Amino acid sequence: MLLVSLLALASVQTADDVAPPSVMTITVQKLPAAFKVDPVVTLTFDSKGVVTSCKTKTTSGSAGIDKVACTQVTGNVKMDPPAAGTTLEPRDATVTFVQEPPKN
Repeated sequence: MLLVSLLALASVQTADDVAPPSVMTITVQKLPAAFKVDPVVTLTFDSKGVVTSCKTKTTSGSAGIDKVACTQVTGNVKMDPPAAGTTLEPRDATVTFVQEPPKN
């Protein structure tokens, strides 16, 4: 009984363990050797829902991939504008990277 309880506790995830939702998927020809995980970025928005800033919160392990993530999100992601008199809170998002399959 104790073992089952300990296993259950070990498998419980906290909110910090869960990655934020992905806002976009970027396909690249090849991921750099330094790439470890999809980067998590923190986004801020203007009154129209347009991304005004992007900062890396969790690095991919590759500065180049982190830079591409923010560049692409800043130019391509837009949220619904907030209700009048309110602002959009900054939010974290994952940017997913996938490598193209090798061409035969």
